[in-house]
Amino acid sequence: MSETASPSVEWVDPHWKPILVFNGLADFSSLWNLPVTWIEPPNQRRGGWSAVARIELKLPEGGTVGVFLKRQENNGCRTWRHPWSGIPTFAREFAGIQLLRQLGVPTLEPVYFARDGRGAAGRAILLTRALDGYQALGSGPFAPDSGWARQFAHRRALIGAVAGLARALHARRLQHNCLYPKHLLVRTHAGEAGQDVEVRLIDLEKLRRPIVPAMAARHDLNAMNRRAPGWSRTDRLRFLLAYLGEPRLTARGRRLWRYLAARAR
Repeated sequence: MSETASPSVEWVDPHWKPILVFNGLADFSSLWNLPVTWIEPPNQRRGGWSAVARIELKLPEGGTVGVFLKRQENNGCRTWRHPWSGIPTFAREFAGIQLLRQLGVPTLEPVYFARDGRGAAGRAILLTRALDGYQALGSGPFAPDSGWARQFAHRRALIGAVAGLARALHARRLQHNCLYPKHLLVRTHAGEAGQDVEVRLIDLEKLRRPIVPAMAARHDLNAMNRRAPGWSRTDRLRFLLAYLGEPRLTARGRRLWRYLAARAR
């Protein structure tokens, strides 16, 4: 496959296009051939690979902005729309980002996406803005044993924000499929009533719309409950109440609580 072949699909955000042009990275070939240092060794899978690097783009007005550059080759997945040929996993992730942004669910900011070839074969590039100032739930200041997380008001605000994001996702009949703490990025800033908490959802390769909407909640809440970063029983109950928007458990809430407890055991 030619290194200069035109991509079969290409999208660039209008706001970011002049920035990419300013950096000489406005097309598939320049982004594919850009020398980078991978954050981790490339993920090898079924004869293909994918990898992620952080790069700094110069801004025309001065300064820089961080973005994550993801490249892959012959690394795809099958979907119900593409049961045989499959699609690149980055194509599915990009579609998930676009969908959540359209629905108002906080997630990544896409900069550029392109793929060449058809089906799951070929190469794909996904560029997203780095979420500087955010950290994964359960790490850094959001670790259960950190001073910030031990403060009652902060802990309650954090749990409420995470529950609100999960509720917003499921209200739109979507299932994340891997709702783990590492896929929830958190940032705090001073607000009128104290510390405001913002949460964004990442890693959308497996985002789907289940046939039975109620299964989305059960699947995602079970994943979150089993991997909750050091949350106590009270924290978990507070999370469920915030998710349901109830001051106390109703019959529906009790059924869901029993289900989560049974799965955790």
